[in-house]
Amino acid sequence: MYKEIKNKRFEDQDPKIIAWHREDRGNLNTPLMFSFPQSGDNIKHKKFFAVKDYEKVLFYNKGELIGVLGGGIYELDKKARIKGTEIVWIDTSFIEIPWGIAQSNGIPSKDGYIVGLHGDLKLKINDVKVFYNDVVAGVKSWTSQDLREWIKSLLHTSLRDIFKNYNAKNIILEDRERVINLVTSKITEEFLRYGLELDSLNIIGIKTSDNAEKLFKQEKQSREHSLTQQQNIQKHIDELKNKLKELQDLLLNDEISQDDYEKKKKQIQIFIKEAQEELKN
Repeated sequence: MYKEIKNKRFEDQDPKIIAWHREDRGNLNTPLMFSFPQSGDNIKHKKFFAVKDYEKVLFYNKGELIGVLGGGIYELDKKARIKGTEIVWIDTSFIEIPWGIAQSNGIPSKDGYIVGLHGDLKLKINDVKVFYNDVVAGVKSWTSQDLREWIKSLLHTSLRDIFKNYNAKNIILEDRERVINLVTSKITEEFLRYGLELDSLNIIGIKTSDNAEKLFKQEKQSREHSLTQQQNIQKHIDELKNKLKELQDLLLNDEISQDDYEKKKKQIQIFIKEAQEELKN
């Protein structure tokens, strides 16, 4: 059906060569694939097709996949220059996509709060056959925006599976990093099933209702205040124990009498017991 051509020079945009010519890249309207022939094209007049290093080509004949080709220039056999031959180019370079799930259409947490979030990710198509069959699924054009919408749907499903195990305040405050790591791990695994390789996933913001967030922050501040108090009490207990040890040293060195030692020891022990009770409570 085709053979790769090497060490042969061609003119730029040679009319005999089928290639994917494009200018706009790096925005959400950027096409991720191109197919030939399109309306008005005649493959009989073409002898070659070109594949850039950041592209892969799926070569079909009468609906049957003949091969997946990488960068190079290929010559079409005469028997391939007929109706029924289809060549599909797919961009395999890295793609950066912003994403977001509005709080109004967000993910329910274990305790029933609706959580919205947004971020960005970077990926590339590493298995064009799987991607074309299972994601594009026969559509003739596919852009970064189409991929973004598809990703949002996948994210929604994956996030539901994770968020159902966590209360909202854990997602937003306490276990935020753990939740982000779980999301990244699950999305990486899901993407591989569809021929996609995830390079990075960033969750920039996580949000629920304003009243809930205010409550969660107050609870966190209260816990932090309580922890500070506990640390201060423990510090006071340690200081009292050191004083008791110093008192023992004074007694051993005959610097205080036994009666003074017993009085002061008893008082220090009372202070230690009171502090321990306060720490326990």
